[in-house]
Amino acid sequence: MSDFFDLEEPVLPQSPISAETHKWPFLNALNPEQRQAVIHTEGPELVLSGAGTGKTRVLTTRIAYLLATERATPWQILAVTFTNKASREMKERLEQMIGPAARSVWLGTFHAIGVKIVSRYAAECGLKPNFIVLNTDDQERVLKQLMINAGVDIKRYTPATLLDIIQRWKDRALSPMAITPAEDTGFCDGRARGFYQLYQNRLRELNAVDFGDLLLEPLELFKKRPDILALYQNKFKYLLVDEYQDTNKVQQQIVWLLTRQRQKICVVGDDAQSIYSFRGANIDNILDFNKLYNNVKLCKLEQNYRSTQLIVEAANSLISHNTRQIRKQVFSQNEKGEKIKVKNLYSDREEAKVVCDDIRAIKRQQHCRYSDFAILYRTNSQSRAFEEQMIKEAIPYIIYGGLSFYQRKEIKDVIAYFRLVVNVD
Repeated sequence: MSDFFDLEEPVLPQSPISAETHKWPFLNALNPEQRQAVIHTEGPELVLSGAGTGKTRVLTTRIAYLLATERATPWQILAVTFTNKASREMKERLEQMIGPAARSVWLGTFHAIGVKIVSRYAAECGLKPNFIVLNTDDQERVLKQLMINAGVDIKRYTPATLLDIIQRWKDRALSPMAITPAEDTGFCDGRARGFYQLYQNRLRELNAVDFGDLLLEPLELFKKRPDILALYQNKFKYLLVDEYQDTNKVQQQIVWLLTRQRQKICVVGDDAQSIYSFRGANIDNILDFNKLYNNVKLCKLEQNYRSTQLIVEAANSLISHNTRQIRKQVFSQNEKGEKIKVKNLYSDREEAKVVCDDIRAIKRQQHCRYSDFAILYRTNSQSRAFEEQMIKEAIPYIIYGGLSFYQRKEIKDVIAYFRLVVNVD
C-alpha cells in the first residue's frame, strides 16, 4: 500500500465493490434514520447521534455506499476518528463489508493525519525529516529546564501547569505572537507567553514537535501554502469526521479548509456527549455547524439499541436542562429495566463502604460471583477508596484500564520508605 498521504492514486488489491452486489445488503441492515444518513452524499451533513444509536455502523456503511455507487474511489475518502481504538474498529468493520479495498481508504485520527502531513512537508514546517514527537514527560522536562534557567520557583509554578496553558493556546490555534497580554496574566506574573516562545524555540533546536504541533503545523502550512492545500482539497472528494463535538478550533479549521470548496462533508456527533472541554474541545463546532456550511442536512439517530428504557429516559431528563443544544428525543425499544437508585453519600470512603455492602448483599441473594460485578468511576484516582475497602473486606478485584493505586511508582516509593522506617534491616 502506498504512503498514507501519497498524492498519487494507489493500485487497489481488487476492483471497487459494485452497487448491484453490495449496496442493498448494507442498507437493509439500517433503520430509516440511519439509512437516510448514509444515502445523503451531496452536500454537508450533520448526523446527530445519541448514545447507542449506531453511529459507527452509519459511518462505515456510508463509506461502503460511496464506493458501491461509484461516487468515490477509496483513496478519495478521508475518515477522521477521535481515538486510535475507534480507527481500528472502523477499519475492521469496513474490511468485513468491502474487503481489501478498505485498506485504501484514508482512515485515522487527527494526529495520525497531522504527523503524515508534517513528515511530508517537514522542511516547510522548519523541521528535518527525522523529527521526533515528544510525550508529556518529555515536554515537562523541557519546560522545567527553561523555567529553572529563568530562576522560576518550579514548586510554586509547576511545569505541568505551564504545559497545560500552552496546550490550551495551541488548541485555540494561537501562536506565541498571537497571545495578548490580557490572556497571559494568571501564571508566573504574566510570563507564560514568553515561556511558550522559548519552548517552541527549544523544540526546533531538538528537531521535535509535541501533539499540539501535529495539528497546528498542518493548519499553518495550509494557510501559508495554498498550493499544498489545493493538492489535498483535490485529493479528498469526501470527508467524514467522527465525534465532532470533541473537536477543537484547530481541528475544525483544518476540516473547513479541506472541505470549503466541495462541501461534501459528513460529521457525526452529539452535543449532549461533549465532555472534553478541559482538553480544548469546543462544543460550538457542532452547535454552529449549520452556520459555517450551506444547506446542511440534519439527520437525527434517536433509537438507542444499548440501554433499557428507564436508563434512556433518565438521560433524556438530564439532557433537557442543557441551555444550548440541538433537540432530539432518544428512545429505546428494549425492556423497561430496573429503576435507577440514587444514593447521596458524604464521602468517597462512605461510598466505597456502601458499594461493597451492596455487592456482598447481591452476591448472597443471587448466588453470583464477584467477577459478575463492575464498578465504573470517572477518573483513575477514584479507585483508591474502593481498593482500600475491598482489601479490608477481602473482596478480590481487578483494575482495568489503569494501574492499581498501590502499584503506581510514586505510591510504591512512599511505601518503601515507610517499610524502611519500620524495619531498618
